[in-house]
Amino acid sequence: MKTTPIYGIPYLEGNDLVSSAPEQFKNMAEGVETALNEVDSRNTPAGVKPAIATTLETLAGITGVTGQTGYVTADPAEGNNGPYYWSGSAWLPYATGAMLDALSSRVASTVQTLAVYALLGAITVTRSANVVTVHVEAYYNTKWSMNTGNTRKLLDDGKLPSPAVSLIFPAIVNGQGYWDRRLTANITKEGGLNIVARTDVGFNANEKMGFSLTYVAK
Repeated sequence: MKTTPIYGIPYLEGNDLVSSAPEQFKNMAEGVETALNEVDSRNTPAGVKPAIATTLETLAGITGVTGQTGYVTADPAEGNNGPYYWSGSAWLPYATGAMLDALSSRVASTVQTLAVYALLGAITVTRSANVVTVHVEAYYNTKWSMNTGNTRKLLDDGKLPSPAVSLIFPAIVNGQGYWDRRLTANITKEGGLNIVARTDVGFNANEKMGFSLTYVAK
């Protein structure tokens, strides 16, 4: 015997035993009755009347009807005030305009113009909650090269959001042209950015290196 996904109404399957049919039919009837009672309860005065409380603690002590609206009006913690709904076991908050504004404010995109180590171009840093994407379009105005294992700093520590954990496997850069996969980009635990040569690699003057990587910030 299985149950329906929304109201949990039991139903028989082909492999259910005939000997257990009476018990199974009883379970089916009770399942339908429970579902109907839940629907009916939403249309009662108790179900349609909002539960109003001055604090979230007070609201939490009220048992609601599934789908019923609750409201906290004067909690000392400002973030607790606002609309809630009864899930069947707890009061959960509705998303408010303030919540959405707070979320959108955590989405930031900035362009950092490079002027360090004679490196030109720009790095775009986009952060959505704790997910950070770094896109690099940079170049030198002179010819340069790196030998295998050499490290070159692109951004000082503190220029990027610090990673949530040390990046055990730095991102392998998927680049353009000659240097594709010849460099590894690494975000330091202090929020810096550098590249490491995986093989000998060289650039002509004004030849761009462009790559993107994503990581989780603290």
